[in-house]
Amino acid sequence: MLHFIQFEIKNLLRSPFFGILSILLLVFILFAAYNGKKRVDNQLLAIETVKKTEQEFYDNHKILLDSIEKGLRKSPPQWFKNPENPLPLGAFRGAGSYAILPPALLSAISTGQSDIFPTYAKVAIGNTNAGKDNDNFENPFSTAIGQFDLAFVLGFIFPLLIIAFSYNLLSAEREQGTLRLLLSMPLNINVLLAKKIVFRYLLLFGLIIFLLIISFLLFGISLTNFDFVSFILVLGAYSFFWFLLAFMVNLLAKSSATNAMILLGSWLFFAFIIPSTVNMLAGSLYPVPSRVEFVTAQREIDKQAETEKEKILVDFYAKNPQFKRPATEGEKTWKDWWREGFAEDNYVLQLKNKLQKQYAEQAQAQRNFANSFQYFSPTILFQNKLNKIAATDTETYLSFQNSIEVFERKWTAYFETKFMKDEKLTVKDFESFPKYASVQR
Repeated sequence: MLHFIQFEIKNLLRSPFFGILSILLLVFILFAAYNGKKRVDNQLLAIETVKKTEQEFYDNHKILLDSIEKGLRKSPPQWFKNPENPLPLGAFRGAGSYAILPPALLSAISTGQSDIFPTYAKVAIGNTNAGKDNDNFENPFSTAIGQFDLAFVLGFIFPLLIIAFSYNLLSAEREQGTLRLLLSMPLNINVLLAKKIVFRYLLLFGLIIFLLIISFLLFGISLTNFDFVSFILVLGAYSFFWFLLAFMVNLLAKSSATNAMILLGSWLFFAFIIPSTVNMLAGSLYPVPSRVEFVTAQREIDKQAETEKEKILVDFYAKNPQFKRPATEGEKTWKDWWREGFAEDNYVLQLKNKLQKQYAEQAQAQRNFANSFQYFSPTILFQNKLNKIAATDTETYLSFQNSIEVFERKWTAYFETKFMKDEKLTVKDFESFPKYASVQR
């Protein structure tokens, strides 16, 4: 066995192909790791900026309110500048709290859906910018192939290198006339082929782990966590599949050119044809209206609310007899405008949530259909696994959006209740403001 390994190593060292392969892998991995780390750094910078902005806003209002409570300053005459008023601190002019989904330790390895869904959203009374401007109702495979990240390098380019590394293990011996010499020895040709495949698998897999560790250390990507172990295990299984396929093709005893065509055809089939087919089937069986149609439907709801405004207000004042409805528009105070605005917003929100649910259910049906076919393509399965490890998968972002909606309801209920009861905010209330609970991964 030792002589076999020495012989294989000598053959590889004599060939310029191994050196070129190593250099290409290093360049691809370094560039992909750099792109991933840069993307994560940009996310962290954006998150730090919005957190700082939010902190400064509420610190300034808290200081002002503290001065008012101590009699050092008078309350501003404008209601929208008065920190005792719940609305300026819960609804507008910079008010609101950010729900944040920080990048996972290995988010750099896969872009996933992070370029589609938001990683943070500002929540104010009855409003959030997440899930409205960032929803993706298209098929999940429509954006499966995107930025140049490690998931792309390892999922699409690496199999090509494996093919180039193993397509002619026996055919080359036959074409060079050395196979007869090997057969004259007491060797089992299948065992010999298996040894060659296993040796190349261990060598190439070891090489790529070495290059990954170098790139991770260079760009400060975490290595000391269980996710990295999971990443290596998934990569090992994915590499094994392509080497096993090469082993089976070599057993066919075809020419090197035929072997290369079969393996390249298999790569195209698993990496592109199956995803494209699933994409078309999902779109046909579970069609989701376009984004334009969704926005149009939302605008129709706004028009409906405007048409039924009188009915909404009559119902509101009937349920809240403590408030007296102004006889004319000119008699309305700012409080009347806001109360009636809340009533209209709640009506619109109910209808839009129902619409949102219909679209989300259809989109989920597409995803469920697509996921049911992931085991037919190792490339899709590998991509999905890396997205999961990187926490850039669709499920993570949908869970984040759901948590934002829960937070928005808590935030709205807190400030709206105080406004409806005509309660003033105090410095102590700042500690009881609703806080976002992070998504559990």
